[in-house]
Amino acid sequence: MPSYDFRCDEHGLITERHAMSEVPACSVCPACSGPTRRVFSAPALGHPGSAAMRAIDATKQTAESPRVVSALPGNRQPSRPVSRDPRHSRLPRP
Repeated sequence: MPSYDFRCDEHGLITERHAMSEVPACSVCPACSGPTRRVFSAPALGHPGSAAMRAIDATKQTAESPRVVSALPGNRQPSRPVSRDPRHSRLPRP
């Protein structure tokens, strides 16, 4: 379903999704219940099955509804061995 932009005089752009056969010329602002008018913007063109479109959709989905985690992810890199040689402590650090 395509997205359409409407402009409220007080709150700016509002994006709504409508079927192409049912697009209204004006809408109602969800913040102030005032009238909005439809503005024309560039169409979102792309192949829906491409890797780029999947990446864009995944990014958009995380912005709208981020995942909540209950713990930090595990350390995936193996820890480097620590030397016990006292001469190594005098070496410059990166």
